[in-house]
Amino acid sequence: MCGRYARARYGIDYLIPLASDRDNRWPLLNDAPPADTPSWNAAPGSRQPVIYPDGIVRLVHWGYRPAWAVAKGIPQMVNAKLEKAGSSAWAAMWKNGRILVPADYWYEWKTESNGKQPYAIQAKSGEPLYVAGLTNVLPDREPREFDGFVIVTAEAGAGLVDVHDRRPVVFSADVAREYLNPETSAERAVQLAETKAQPPEAFIWFPVSRKVNRPGPDGPDLVEPIQE
Repeated sequence: MCGRYARARYGIDYLIPLASDRDNRWPLLNDAPPADTPSWNAAPGSRQPVIYPDGIVRLVHWGYRPAWAVAKGIPQMVNAKLEKAGSSAWAAMWKNGRILVPADYWYEWKTESNGKQPYAIQAKSGEPLYVAGLTNVLPDREPREFDGFVIVTAEAGAGLVDVHDRRPVVFSADVAREYLNPETSAERAVQLAETKAQPPEAFIWFPVSRKVNRPGPDGPDLVEPIQE
């Protein structure tokens, strides 16, 4: 699963690469939320900036619990498996709830003899990561207690540090723009996630401080490489 990531820029910095000569809908700096500040340890249960199809960055709770899960006492979901896109749990969001989760790194862990070692993963190019997301929080509706967003993850065995893990579906800016476009069908969006996501060779990864093992610590030092 993808359970932690880092965002080293402000919302406007992720919007600029998405803009194109054909598209003048993207907002100006003053449309970014006041609390839109970098975070190097974004964790489930927190409110994080996400990009909506109208080009506005909004703060949304990371985690989602449908009514049936609440009734059964099932914890919130933070990821949506790509292969479950057609299920009743996610079909509506693939149609009307696609968002982008802006990031610069995500974390994966390797179990070692002395504990769990986190690794930061980033694009080789240094460009922003546009992570496929889904939400039931609509711009014109006040969110309910258990509403939020989830990150779409690739099939099992797609982890970079741990091959048994699932990595997030990450797009280039061009593909992200098509994924986010409300005129893109749900079927096409799933196809993009299956065939146009960034491949493993687009990323680099390295061990980082074990402070990342807990939610709470934050700061750019969390993504500084350490000696193994």
